Amino acid sequence: MAGRLVIADASPLIGLAAIEAFDLLRGLFGSIIVTEAVHREILAGVGLPGAVELAAAMEKGWVDVVPSHIDAEFADLGDGEATTLTLALEQPDACLVLMDESSGRSYAKEHGVSVAGLIGVILEAKNAGLIPEIRHYIDRLTATDFRVSAEILQAALKRAGEG
Repeated sequence: MAGRLVIADASPLIGLAAIEAFDLLRGLFGSIIVTEAVHREILAGVGLPGAVELAAAMEKGWVDVVPSHIDAEFADLGDGEATTLTLALEQPDACLVLMDESSGRSYAKEHGVSVAGLIGVILEAKNAGLIPEIRHYIDRLTATDFRVSAEILQAALKRAGEG
């Protein structure tokens, strides 16, 4: 998947950081983009998962922060989701949006934007051979306050051949 433009919202980044898997993004995509709004949202959680990892990735040059604005159509979403979707729709070529919030994912799908969440990233990492199994990451995730339904976790384990 490296080479495809990937724009990330805060939730998957925070979740991956919480389970110590932030670098899977670099292995899968090479680089990613976040909007200023997402950057602010993550760095506002100083000391929380994501802030240190994002700053380090930016310093290493594989995460870029770009100016952001909100299309009026997405005004009912949070700033991170709204700016991420606005940026995705401004791209001349198809891109991938990393987002977990259901309302944002619905908007993405309505507009033909490819979207994947944290669980999708973990599954893709296994498919790409970056990790041997997803169960370890799922177990770590369930030990955090990251909200994902048991049904989604079970479906992911089944898709990975682990459930």
